[in-house]
Amino acid sequence: MCHLADAIALLRVSQRSLHHLEVAYEEEPFLRKGLAASDDVYTEIDMASIALHKQGQR
Repeated sequence: MCHLADAIALLRVSQRSLHHLEVAYEEEPFLRKGLAASDDVYTEIDMASIALHKQGQR
């Protein structure tokens, strides 16, 4: 999970950088979609991890 969180953080920094560059305006929507997808995957993995942990405690 740590590696995924690091990757998402790097994407967020890249997104902010692209937002300030007029040259890269075409890439920003794709970066936003990639970041949203990464966030969704992170959440799914996190929720699955919590569910597995709860099953193990029964």
